[in-house]
Amino acid sequence: MIDRLHPADRAVGGTVPPRPGPRDLIRNSNPLLDAWFRPETPGPGTLAAHVLLTGCGSVWTDRPVSPRAALVHCGPQRVLRGDPRFLTPDVLLPLGHGQFSASDRFLPLFGRTFTQVFPWVRMVCTQQRRPVRRGLPPGVRVRRLGPADAVHLDTLGADLRWIAETWESTGALASAGAAWGAFADDRLVSLAVGYLHGLAHEDLAVATVPGHRRQGLALACVRAACAAVRRSGRTPTWTVPRSNGPSRALAAAAGFVPVGAEVVYWVGPAA
Repeated sequence: MIDRLHPADRAVGGTVPPRPGPRDLIRNSNPLLDAWFRPETPGPGTLAAHVLLTGCGSVWTDRPVSPRAALVHCGPQRVLRGDPRFLTPDVLLPLGHGQFSASDRFLPLFGRTFTQVFPWVRMVCTQQRRPVRRGLPPGVRVRRLGPADAVHLDTLGADLRWIAETWESTGALASAGAAWGAFADDRLVSLAVGYLHGLAHEDLAVATVPGHRRQGLALACVRAACAAVRRSGRTPTWTVPRSNGPSRALAAAAGFVPVGAEVVYWVGPAA
């Protein structure tokens, strides 16, 4: 079943009380968050709040009250919590070709559901230091993206479109104001986005067009994105495969420090 936010009820006398935003609705009490995602933790612990706040992705629980198992997914990201005995393969089948954050208790269920299961280690980092300052090439400027910039996101190559997957479309990402981009000759060539938007954290992701890498553009975009996250009262976070040396180096330059690691399971097609 899907756990969704409900609008405020109409008040007595036909007047409509001020409607709280999604952040207000889930800040105090939500069965899903209360059971497995409070306090909110960096990285995958932000996914549930992202889904509830943005409306992107969806949530499955085995029952609406006192759930015993939950599946949260958005884009290629999936988080499983609770008791695997209350999940069946038919729930997971549509979610092949994605990565699961789950305890090893779920491995037998993965084995019954998918033909391939690949474990890998993901580092979870939080920003604890000041980012390195580097100058930009002449003619490059960094700014926040807005609704009119969806066209710039659409010009990114197919191998970079993943950057908008957790917002379901480039238009939604641009309209959310969750991305900062570097422009060269009015062309978007690098960007940092709030890949997962939580109550207490913002997990960032970056992408740079080939030919514009190693020029400090991604770092400049990350600096701008982190400053905006800090102004909102939240903590910038970064998740990266342990084997991805360039991404880890960029994270370190941007002031991120590892605070943990987890095994993530990339699954293949249905069994």
